[in-house]
Amino acid sequence: MLLYVSITLIVLLTSYVIYYTFRNKQRLTCMAGMMIAMTNSMMASIALGAILGTFIQNKDLTIPTIASVSIGMVVGYLTGRPVSLMASIDGLTAGIMGGMMGSMLGVMLQPKSIDVMIYFIDIVFVLVMVLLIGMIDEETKTQKQETFVRKPLIANPFVLVAILAFMGVLVFGKGTLFSSNSNQVSAEPNQIKFTPTSSQIQEVVVKPTEYSPNNLVLKAGTPSIINFKTNKVYCTGIVISKELGFNVALKEKTNNFVNVKALKPGTYHYSCGMGMYKGTVTVTE
Repeated sequence: MLLYVSITLIVLLTSYVIYYTFRNKQRLTCMAGMMIAMTNSMMASIALGAILGTFIQNKDLTIPTIASVSIGMVVGYLTGRPVSLMASIDGLTAGIMGGMMGSMLGVMLQPKSIDVMIYFIDIVFVLVMVLLIGMIDEETKTQKQETFVRKPLIANPFVLVAILAFMGVLVFGKGTLFSSNSNQVSAEPNQIKFTPTSSQIQEVVVKPTEYSPNNLVLKAGTPSIINFKTNKVYCTGIVISKELGFNVALKEKTNNFVNVKALKPGTYHYSCGMGMYKGTVTVTE
């Protein structure tokens, strides 16, 4: 639920800034257009990249990066083009930067931090976008020749809608975080009590830049237990493997027992959340 509300909020506010810029293009300077395009595209791409990155199961940067960078580029171009080509280029490049930073942030988050970070992203996004709409108002008003009575920012109906939508995030999104949160990185389903008589057991020491040993040898046809031992959670503290069927966040200064079902002979792979540090499991007859 929170995922859908957050993305809807991002789409609505981003689209409104594009529309509002287009409507006032005759009264915006090139410098103002560049600032609006850069802010709109960067905030949209950072927010989308971070949110998508937290919900990618295998913690691969590819999908959230491509999606957020592409959307950020489109947003930046559409926002800046009504003002000038320079503004559109500024917005386009800001979208590239924001998408890469946002997706990296999302993929790197520990499971226990996801809820807090999504709320934080929503708060920052709404705050910046409301101020951006206020800046457009201010820039356009200064270009008018007639006198005017300055209205408070809250008088803008879309700003009011944005604030109400954000309140909806807080009310309806609390504690839900995309109801399929059970599919997220979680140590609980794969962590078990020590049962030395039921399976073959192997130990892996988790270091800052490697898993040691980085290759385990198991016998085919027998369920196994891998004990990932770590004194401190590093980037290597998230261990994932589609082939072995686990996706866990390791706990500090304790044993982290992970069930591995009976396997056929072959070589299987696992890695940290970002895919930088890897290990293998060789299964023999």
